[in-house]
Amino acid sequence: MSAPRERVLDAMRGEKIDRIPVSSVTQVGVIAAMEKVGAFWPEAHTDPVKMANLGKALYKLTGLETARIPFCLTVQAEAFGCEIDLGTIEKTPAVKKSAFNTAGEVKMPSDFLSRGRIPAVMKATTHLKKNSSDLPIIVGIEGAYTLAGHIVGIESLLKWAIRQRDDITKVLEVTTRANIEYAKAVIDAGADVVCVADPSASPDLMSPKDFATFVKPKLTEVANAIKKKGAVGVLHICGGTLKIIKDMAETGFDSLSIEEKVDIVKAKEIIGPKPALIGNVAAAKILFSGTPESVRAEAKRAITAGVNVLAPGCGLPAPTPLENIQALVNAALT
Repeated sequence: MSAPRERVLDAMRGEKIDRIPVSSVTQVGVIAAMEKVGAFWPEAHTDPVKMANLGKALYKLTGLETARIPFCLTVQAEAFGCEIDLGTIEKTPAVKKSAFNTAGEVKMPSDFLSRGRIPAVMKATTHLKKNSSDLPIIVGIEGAYTLAGHIVGIESLLKWAIRQRDDITKVLEVTTRANIEYAKAVIDAGADVVCVADPSASPDLMSPKDFATFVKPKLTEVANAIKKKGAVGVLHICGGTLKIIKDMAETGFDSLSIEEKVDIVKAKEIIGPKPALIGNVAAAKILFSGTPESVRAEAKRAITAGVNVLAPGCGLPAPTPLENIQALVNAALT
């Protein structure tokens, strides 16, 4: 039998495995786990030890093969100077105020890696590497387009897409550099996997043509940087990404994380055996709101369809019950 770390990493690379792993590359902080390990939001967003303990808690509690941190997509935005609401025990952090008003103002701080919660994430990563080396250590970062929307406002990006398209390119040059520097830093700190989540680049929010024009080249740069550092790169984009799945695959990430809106069979027909697919059990509709029986049924559907890593299709809502996560794990074992 393979160790969880080896099994998950091999599956993410599309290599031969002893059985399908059950993991998560998205948000794993749930209230039941917080109560079990004594690491609660919002403190676990800033305290490295609490962050690490919560990030690995679901393996001990349910067998979910992951140690995944942090629990939001605002860490880089804060380092750029955005005002952040750290949320509550049920609510993840969110951007309250963007850092810049125009594309010309946007610049990456010279001390970027020392600002905000970035040091806490790196310390938590190192803590996991020292204390949980049998698990795949997964660090999530917000992708260049989502980060751009945070630091200048998503409304600005939508307006610029019509009349000021060069401004989007200017901002993405900066946010891509931030992505690369941050990814390199967390890999040096001990991350096995960097999951780049770019939900604002979903076809639900931008046209596939604009994705190919603006986002795809930048994601390719980030994927190449992760690969050069020897880590596994995962790309997660929310929504019905079948429209852009070919472009997503061509960025060079080892794996694509997909939601339940994506037909796995059709996706594999488009992209072939690689990159690997991660998902796509509905996080809200099934894992949070469903029953263990419905979780098992959806998990078996995803396995039969050919998913490489069985996982939630997106971040787990904080009130998700442990018994449903346990049912997800059991579906791959029985």
